[in-house]
Amino acid sequence: MDSVPDYYPDVSRRLSQVLDDIGVNERTVNVRRRTGLLRESMQTLSHNVLGGDIKCYHFGTQTEGTTTLGLNSDIDLLTCHNKYNVIQDWGDWKQGKLNLLMIQDDTVPPGYCRLQCLRPDIPVAEEELPDEHFEYDIERRVLLKNTFLHQGLPEGHVRHGPAATNENSNFDLVSAFLCKIWPSEAETWMFRYYAKQSHNVHLIRHSVQSGCFLVPTGHSSSQNERLEWRISTSLAERYIMFNMNVTQIRCYVLLKMIMKTFITPDFPDTISSFYCKTVLMFLVENSQYELWHEDNLLLCVTSCLRLLQNFIYADNCPHYFIPGNNLMAEKFDFRTRQQLIVALEHIMCKCGRALLGIEIDNVGDRLRDKCGFVQARCNYQTTDQTHYAIYSILYYDIVYEMIVANSDIKVTNEVDIERIFSEMKTRLSAVLQVYRCSGGIERESFLLMIPSLCTTMGSLLASYRISQGQSVSNTSLSLFSLGIDSDVATGRLKLASALFCAGDLERTVIVLRDVEERYNPRVTQPLCRCISTDLQNSTWRFPINILHIENVSSLTSYFAFGVSFTRGEVHCVPRALQYEMFRCTEEERAMRDEVDDWMDWAVADPLPYLYYLQYLTYGQLGRQRDQQRALNKLIITVSTESLLFHKETTLNLLGQCMEQEHSLMDALVCYRCSLNERPTHNVARWHIVGLLRKIYH
Repeated sequence: MDSVPDYYPDVSRRLSQVLDDIGVNERTVNVRRRTGLLRESMQTLSHNVLGGDIKCYHFGTQTEGTTTLGLNSDIDLLTCHNKYNVIQDWGDWKQGKLNLLMIQDDTVPPGYCRLQCLRPDIPVAEEELPDEHFEYDIERRVLLKNTFLHQGLPEGHVRHGPAATNENSNFDLVSAFLCKIWPSEAETWMFRYYAKQSHNVHLIRHSVQSGCFLVPTGHSSSQNERLEWRISTSLAERYIMFNMNVTQIRCYVLLKMIMKTFITPDFPDTISSFYCKTVLMFLVENSQYELWHEDNLLLCVTSCLRLLQNFIYADNCPHYFIPGNNLMAEKFDFRTRQQLIVALEHIMCKCGRALLGIEIDNVGDRLRDKCGFVQARCNYQTTDQTHYAIYSILYYDIVYEMIVANSDIKVTNEVDIERIFSEMKTRLSAVLQVYRCSGGIERESFLLMIPSLCTTMGSLLASYRISQGQSVSNTSLSLFSLGIDSDVATGRLKLASALFCAGDLERTVIVLRDVEERYNPRVTQPLCRCISTDLQNSTWRFPINILHIENVSSLTSYFAFGVSFTRGEVHCVPRALQYEMFRCTEEERAMRDEVDDWMDWAVADPLPYLYYLQYLTYGQLGRQRDQQRALNKLIITVSTESLLFHKETTLNLLGQCMEQEHSLMDALVCYRCSLNERPTHNVARWHIVGLLRKIYH
């Protein structure tokens, strides 16, 4: 720009305050990044325990920390299959692996490659087609088709290019290969960047060491699109975004808000956030660090818009690392380009006033208040309320990821308990070896997930011992002890359940009393993977001190997870709850979704299960008053608790108690209410049949 308007520094400072208020500040950005990295590490750990050689990555603005509540950005979840060895040089060939050689020649567009299959026994090219996923090219090389990674589309997802998307989820799922070597096409970036930003040599080193991904999609105008793979430098992009200061992050957030407010309504699917990121990275590389402070925020935004306008004018937005790859190739016709150029010029001419029109996160109203203009058009959350909402969602996501990962680990219909336990122990030992050498995020994810896994292993071993007529072993008790603090109640309830089924009633009472003392219904939040919780619409809230939480492992003290038993743990489950493992008819099982695997388990809400176990235990001990007290609490919980994820199961358990009390008509009412809650996939049908037999005979 030739001259900077006088009001730019003042408006820039006030705009920085607004962005600080809505969570675009150093602390919140770091928490967002830490959360994203923690979730991807937990998902990777889950795959490793299951025996899969897969690494998960979370890309996009959520993990970069470059989003707000109002932007509501998606997460790009990339799963990388490590059993394939993708190489650029024959010297990197590995025996026994499926080796894939990257081919980049004049027939392949910049930023793309083909993958040639090599033999696993000797370093020569494969000559025969291994299966239908391979195809010969005109030179009779055996090439892998990109449709190879399009298999296994998750339930409810549709494919958009390389990604599987679901309109009800904020995840875009992408499978890819990892090449550990930096792409040769991107080598010029190293020298270009070093010449301008030599003090950031560590960033070059980290970026180059990250290698690249090969995403299963070809160039849209290519005749051999199915044989091409796009080179993705997502890890290097993430390193660069992590290296940016808060003013650069705020500039990027504002760019996205401007596009979403002024460009997307009239020109949908034109200027993506990736264009904005590319423009920002180019501008940061080619400018002095002194430019990027809060007094210059408005100038930085305008400079980015000008560079974006120049790219559109030239019909060429070069990929940041691979300049030969034009991101805008064949994206816009001449008319659209001219209209976009005019629209951006209009925004730049009145940039300060244009920002007042941003409704996302009430940025316009907040800026209007900061500048002392007329009263804002609407009320909005205070800074503390906004930060509280952000941290609640982030920390909730960590906890929910915890139970999803542990549920995935537990999925099995096997009954060979010894084999299941042995396999889990072997995999856990292998994972332990890796994570003992790890630090930071990896170690933290390990500490979050292992307690629940230890509880499951303890329960599996205890179930086997009980099936042999033996007591719960010391090994099993040690595993239960390691998992005792997985949350407020579940680890202890599973221990109590195993002790009860083994006949150790006195110790069962002690454990249940401990659970009752810890579980405060006004503070503790039940949470279940089977049925998602909408935290924003829930009446429960994190305590206000969540804003000062530094150790995320303390989050579990606020939650009580659903108590779930796989069929391998059947002998640790009271008889009435065992029925829940067989709730589905064959027709119902055929109609189930993939996410309904829990229906082959026994799953109960923690608070009613606590009272049900107390009822059974006190009954066997002959403590009638305590037994009736537990029954009354169970009845009150069914009647008053608003957040029961498995209310039908709770009603079935209450019905079983009523049968034991010889109140058969009350039991019938419980079972009918249970069927009203869930008409199908419900063992209440079989309970009613048995109950009617009792009534009539």
